[in-house]
Amino acid sequence: MRTLPYIIICLTILFLSCKKRQGDTYNPDLIKRNEINQAFGTDVSNVLFDHLYVVVDSTTYAQVTRDTQWQDTYASLDEGLPDFAPLTTTSSTCYLRGHQHSIEILGPDNSYNEPVGKSGLGFSLKNKGEHFHLGVTPKLRALKDTLLTAAETVNMSVNGKEHTWFRAFYTPSPGTALHTWYSFYNPQFLEELTGEEHPSYLREDFLALSYEAHKLFHGINEINLKCTQADFNRIAQELGYLKSELLDKVDNSYTIKSGDVKITLEPSRDIPYSRITKITCKLNSEDYSVSKLGNITITNNGKISTWDFNNLHLF
Repeated sequence: MRTLPYIIICLTILFLSCKKRQGDTYNPDLIKRNEINQAFGTDVSNVLFDHLYVVVDSTTYAQVTRDTQWQDTYASLDEGLPDFAPLTTTSSTCYLRGHQHSIEILGPDNSYNEPVGKSGLGFSLKNKGEHFHLGVTPKLRALKDTLLTAAETVNMSVNGKEHTWFRAFYTPSPGTALHTWYSFYNPQFLEELTGEEHPSYLREDFLALSYEAHKLFHGINEINLKCTQADFNRIAQELGYLKSELLDKVDNSYTIKSGDVKITLEPSRDIPYSRITKITCKLNSEDYSVSKLGNITITNNGKISTWDFNNLHLF
């Protein structure tokens, strides 16, 4: 993917707020001004944050999955679909469930063959008035160029039959360590899973099968990313061309609101690969504990919980 100057990404997102900050300049040859002006305000896919994943080292994974005291109080953990089974000694992936968001933690021997240090952010999409179908596509604010041009349909076996779970779109990004994808979810899959009618696919309906409200974890408020220039450009453009809002710009960093989550993107020329550095979560009740699970530190302060992932990248 071609690398664009910071100013292009700035303009891509700034037009969402209908404001032009004093001192901002741009090259009209690099921005499709007419297309953006024509598309602004038209029907655009609604985007919500769904879940994230991180691949951790063996020590961290062992402590996350075997610390029963932390699990008993913080959140429900399971092996995922199709039956949200409890973790076992051979589990290579675990899911931590909140009300509308989840965290996926993969060990180094995970079934996806993802290397330690890799991470990703998954979002859900909806088109106004459009039901799920295999021909569904994202609606962007302007011509998408190379954005979200690749797609994959994911099926899952439920009750002995294969059913379409979602159709995901992503921007081809060879060599990236920080994936982003945007999915249209099939409500019929949810009906097969729950045995109940679901006219639309809601995150909370899916997570209700394993979310435990009496435990601490409720969901994610903020996600901090440190990115290579190419990943910074890509993610900023993807969110800028969807229904996301630029909340703040400090130096070269952006804070973007995507539904109910804030995402801070910080570009860096000094890192070998992009990563999630920190997440800030909402708790159901007050807690003031600090948990060190291998190279992850979770600090609870009242109803706010901060996960520090910085030490995941020190090996």
